[in-house]
Amino acid sequence: MGFANWFGKKKNKEVNIEKVKKQSVDIGAMVASGPSEAAGALAKMMDHQNAPTKVLMVQDGEYMQQVTDYALKMAQRLDCDIIALDVTDRPLQFFGDRKARETTRFLEMANDNAEKFSFMAKAQGINVKHIVEVAVPEEAIASVSASDAGIRYVLSKPENDVVEAGQQRSHVPVFDLHCSRL
Repeated sequence: MGFANWFGKKKNKEVNIEKVKKQSVDIGAMVASGPSEAAGALAKMMDHQNAPTKVLMVQDGEYMQQVTDYALKMAQRLDCDIIALDVTDRPLQFFGDRKARETTRFLEMANDNAEKFSFMAKAQGINVKHIVEVAVPEEAIASVSASDAGIRYVLSKPENDVVEAGQQRSHVPVFDLHCSRL
């Protein structure tokens, strides 16, 4: 999936953890925009600070075991929920019946794999919310993470699913969004 560049992915680690820079609100901009907008911005910051932590696991309908295993381990350690986002933009390149067929195929595959993953998660006491979108992955991630103040970490498939010789597992990019949004 090409959206790892959106976060600035590092290489040569089994798990890549990126901390996105913390955003701040300029006092002058808050005063200039008026008291109601300033209060709204501060309330939004507090929501992000106080919301329970969640992990956003991004897949493309085909669940990669390294990503699902890491998401489950992470959710257990942090005692948090997982939001499983299946997103693809492949059907958007087609029109008419072909677009409908590709979309239906993606939705069926994503729902089947999410159901299996949810079953494994429930067995471990982890709640999973499943979201499926046919959209540009970067936009879907931004939209979902903006709509849920609790999303702190984003896990995704690596850019290339090819495992090098001698490497037991591929790299799982993990992005830390803590306090990065306003």
